[in-house]
Amino acid sequence: MQRRACVLAAVMVLSMVLTGCSQEQVQKEAGRYKLQSYQDGVMLAQSQGKGLNGRFINEMRHSFAREKIKLTHDMFAEDSSGNISYQFLINSKPSQTITLHVFSSPQMLLKKMPSWYGNEQVAETKTTKTEIYTKDNTSLVYTSMGKEKGKYSQKVKALFTNLFDRMDAHF
Repeated sequence: MQRRACVLAAVMVLSMVLTGCSQEQVQKEAGRYKLQSYQDGVMLAQSQGKGLNGRFINEMRHSFAREKIKLTHDMFAEDSSGNISYQFLINSKPSQTITLHVFSSPQMLLKKMPSWYGNEQVAETKTTKTEIYTKDNTSLVYTSMGKEKGKYSQKVKALFTNLFDRMDAHF
């Protein structure tokens, strides 16, 4: 199947070159056959907060904002298996983070989360506290450290619980 797609792409590229298409048009057409356009669109949608993850993130932002908690400095990363993680600072403080992990399956969550965070729902040391909330293939993680360790624990727990309760109906 992939060999056929490569041969087809090569034929298309060759025919475009012979008919005088620009290099940009050739690359664009070849990208269609390699699913590059699709992947670019998916990445753009994820980075703009569209799709199911985007709706969940937007709702999470609004829920936190209603509690006067601003989620800032958002970043995201996706691995080759389709698992994606989003991370936010709370009120621009590096000592307070929210991480949303969306896995390709509940089984992948069960495989990855313990290797990253251990097996406890709440892990606490003298300087750091990590709280993990999980439903289906999604985990929300609140990490706090330093003098403000646990500062938002009660609010985060209530917000995460509420988001997960509404997840099935709305997202």
